[in-house]
Amino acid sequence: MKRSTPIFSRQSRLLAARTSMANGSGRISVELAFWIMGIALIATYFLITTGLESERKQGIELFSEARAAATVSHRLEDLPLAGQTLALLNSQEVAPEATRARVADADELPIAVLRIDKVALEVPVYPDLSELNMSRGAGWIGGTAAPNTSGNMAIAAHRDRYFRPLKDIQVGDTMELESLSGRGEYRVSRIAIVDPDDVSVLDDTTEPTVTLVTCYPFYFIGNAPQRYIVQAVAVDQPGNARRMGAVPTASPSGETP
Repeated sequence: MKRSTPIFSRQSRLLAARTSMANGSGRISVELAFWIMGIALIATYFLITTGLESERKQGIELFSEARAAATVSHRLEDLPLAGQTLALLNSQEVAPEATRARVADADELPIAVLRIDKVALEVPVYPDLSELNMSRGAGWIGGTAAPNTSGNMAIAAHRDRYFRPLKDIQVGDTMELESLSGRGEYRVSRIAIVDPDDVSVLDDTTEPTVTLVTCYPFYFIGNAPQRYIVQAVAVDQPGNARRMGAVPTASPSGETP
């Protein structure tokens, strides 16, 4: 005699199958949602990074235009031209309208460009420490020396952006700081790790000095507890902007000062 399967047993198996399918479908939905979120986050990061890199390049381009305009203007001032003619040249030939419009905004114009060939670093240095400036380049720490002058110029940027290569810098390495007045070459003399409240690294110096500041440890997750300091002094001692590569000017004797 053939045994019949109890109705409740068939219903239980059917319910179990449906539950299993629902759970599987739910897992797939959750996994799909995580994949979409991950792709969206990666795309957002890529877009932000690309935008900041574009702004870094634009900052260097703006600085180069301003430097070129300042160089031509400086040389024209040394020529024996009448004031009216010089003014006409400065207004019409030295900087075209497009260039003057681009370099006119002091808030957007970098005050220098920092280059460290060893680590392929080239960043514009902006005149303040805003979050944007430290992400698209570096920022000047107000109250420290001006670029390529006697004293200590301090520059800061993010450890997860353009100052991460500082981890590969060693004492004796060289860097270049180009300002509107000229180029200065510096040699790394000190590398230190300090607490955030240790501002002695910003103390003024008698010789031209560049102090680079970023957070440390470099791969720390969250607010890094320390600061990484790279300090470099001018190669030419005693130095100033003109001795370190400023635009040459003819002296009365015909020599370059």
